[in-house]
Amino acid sequence: MTVTVPGAQIREVKVTGQTLAVVLFEESSTDADMTVQHRNEAVVAALGREIAAIVSDAAPSGSRRPVQRQLVSVWPLRVLADLRNRVRHGSPWWRRALWYMVLGFPLAVLLPVEPRPLGPVAWLLLPLGVASLRAWVSMAELDKRWVMWRRGITVRARFESDPHRDSTSSYIVHFRTLDGRKVTVNGQVRGHREEIRYDPQDSSRVLVPTRVAWLGVALAAFMLIGFWGVVFSIPAVLWLIGLLALPF
Repeated sequence: MTVTVPGAQIREVKVTGQTLAVVLFEESSTDADMTVQHRNEAVVAALGREIAAIVSDAAPSGSRRPVQRQLVSVWPLRVLADLRNRVRHGSPWWRRALWYMVLGFPLAVLLPVEPRPLGPVAWLLLPLGVASLRAWVSMAELDKRWVMWRRGITVRARFESDPHRDSTSSYIVHFRTLDGRKVTVNGQVRGHREEIRYDPQDSSRVLVPTRVAWLGVALAAFMLIGFWGVVFSIPAVLWLIGLLALPF
């Protein structure tokens, strides 16, 4: 339990060796004395001085603010409650992770796929593989390029160097949408043909059609993190191949 005591409710602060006692006024709706012990006497003395410095603090109206109590569960129960709230009200990925934990491990252990340790290893490494590949997709902007390929619109644009940034590859891009609206966005590269593609559903999402530069970034990101996503996913692929080969 956490007890918050305003300074105006403290009558006296007593420091004796490794013991700190805070004496409250009798009308406080809690115990008259609060005692804290610490193995370091210097820490106790410093804490006592800090508390004594706020003894005269009162509310703006001059009245004494009440003592507040806050019940805090022990950390295992607090962690379980936080996990329950995330699963029920958080991102759908929390619910998917729960189903993966509950159903994935029993299937990986019980299904007769040889070699038998392959199932638990695949179950353990597959989330790392998926997370690494997802990070690579984000770094290479594959999801953004997929959206632009499906519904992006190519228009002429005007590129200006960004005076507020030191980088020479930072630009301010001006263009007009098909309905005539003027849009200004920031960009990191400049197209050779002074063109950009924008998302008609979100005109702030733009893409400069520079395939060579993008391929270099995508390859570097793959070598950095995408490669490990493939490696971590190999046991799951082998386990799935073994599962499909079983004579059901």
